Amino acid sequence: MEFSKLAQIYEELENTPSGNKMREILAEFFKKVPKEDLSIVSYLTLGQIASDYDNVVLGLADKTALKAIITASGQDSSKVKKILQETGDLGLTAEKVCGKTTMTLIPKSKLSIKEVFDKLHKIAEASGSGSQELRTGLLASLLQKASPTEAKYIMRISVGTLRMGVGDMTVLDALAIAFTGEKKNKEFLEKAYNICPDLAIISETLVKKGIKGIENIDIHVGRPIKMMLAQRVKELDEVPKKIPSKLAIEGKFDGERVQAHKDEKGKIHLFSRRLDDITAQFPDLAKALEEKVKAKTFVIEGEILAVDKDGNPKPFQTLMQRKRKYDIADYVKKVPIVLKAFDLLYLNGKSYLHEPYHKRTKELENIIPNKGLLLVANKIYTEDLDEINKFFHKMLKEGFEGIIIKGMDSEYQAGTRGWSWIKWKKDYVKEMVDTFDFVIVGAFYGKGKRSGTYGALLCASYNDKDDTFETVCKLGTGLTDELLAELPKKLKKYEVDKQPARLEIKKELKPDIWFEPKLVVEVSGAEITKSPTHTCASGLALRFPRFIRYRDNKKAEQATTSKEVEEIYSA
Repeated sequence: MEFSKLAQIYEELENTPSGNKMREILAEFFKKVPKEDLSIVSYLTLGQIASDYDNVVLGLADKTALKAIITASGQDSSKVKKILQETGDLGLTAEKVCGKTTMTLIPKSKLSIKEVFDKLHKIAEASGSGSQELRTGLLASLLQKASPTEAKYIMRISVGTLRMGVGDMTVLDALAIAFTGEKKNKEFLEKAYNICPDLAIISETLVKKGIKGIENIDIHVGRPIKMMLAQRVKELDEVPKKIPSKLAIEGKFDGERVQAHKDEKGKIHLFSRRLDDITAQFPDLAKALEEKVKAKTFVIEGEILAVDKDGNPKPFQTLMQRKRKYDIADYVKKVPIVLKAFDLLYLNGKSYLHEPYHKRTKELENIIPNKGLLLVANKIYTEDLDEINKFFHKMLKEGFEGIIIKGMDSEYQAGTRGWSWIKWKKDYVKEMVDTFDFVIVGAFYGKGKRSGTYGALLCASYNDKDDTFETVCKLGTGLTDELLAELPKKLKKYEVDKQPARLEIKKELKPDIWFEPKLVVEVSGAEITKSPTHTCASGLALRFPRFIRYRDNKKAEQATTSKEVEEIYSA
């Protein structure tokens, strides 16, 4: 298929304010895409060339991208730089100067979707001496063959600023409509996607084998599974009603949740909650898992914690020093870690996803040495609320966040926030129940002391049923002068010139600047109240919100849901 057809669809999507209309446009287009191109189209529509876990990094530096535009267009560099300064968008700059009709003896061949995809992969793979020149040349060669519209979207994909408002759930909806005729069948696709978060595999399987094939998708070592999530309660005495079975009470840790895979070749893969491959950041943990776990293949879940010399947990910010590309060996020594393992999803050729918690953890305890870097999560077994409360305070005293209460007979529900797990944190004994992870969708210019930067951020919860974002608060408190100074630069890459397609917002709340829902922040507050201004759960808002920290380890769709906010309000 010609790339121009995909670029036309992107142009249409970019100018479509309705999320439902976007799904219809995509569904109709998917029907026309050749089977062999559908997986490529699925990736590119999210601004990607591979799944998150494949660790394929494309995002070109602006400097490299600009050089490619200058090379491809043949225009004077000062002219191109001036256009970039005016537009503030490399995509629009490429559109203005590339692909113009010129006299040539050689007819310009048309770009195919596959050619664009393959060349973008070559750009991502370029490394070592001369790699910058190679990337520039490869991108310039694409732009030389592109029309103005094609050039705009090639550039935006290359620098990671596609910003059409399409998310993975939008694509799954469109695939369900296109190939099953029913949007409701998305539930089968989403269930499979939670176990296999790869749109290429989902789309190919759906087209070739239908829903039956989708239902047969299972765990695969080396490919992460979306992690199971916990619900909340307002009072501990709600627990027996929510989980009417025997209970395990585990410590809740303030670290980096990780899924550790060991494949048949003995290779270790570590995946974050965002499904990023973080193996290189924790070589000490990878080595311990490879050498000390008594199993040929496995998928283990746990939490990585920074610890002091006595093994006591240190703050999350300390652990974040390990998230780096350079000086890794030095920081292995500076910031020692442990893994608190709490679940087993696969062992020696067998999936444990549908096994009960007590069986999964029994096998886990058989293979984890419970010393050195590899420890089993702190836990007790009891249904006695007094004992649960004592254990909760014991965990707090030892420096942990709180506890997770789990049903002993429960299965592992990938990607689901079900009532088989309940979290109880130290925040729950304060005035407000827990903190929230909200998505920044807009900003308001500051006044007075904050003049010249943002005075407040507009934040939203995620409606996982409708795949939309709903406004829930204006966030201004907790933003230090240092944070305020860095915000414009941090948010610049997500800035869009109109309301994002999947954002539900009332006219009176229109911000000065719009952002694509990408950046997640942790927020505390006083209470949830009814609001005529906000759209969360048909009109709920967080009062007196306060910024705590960025949640770079979460995607926008992993933010606190509108349903969770509503449940806290109703409790």
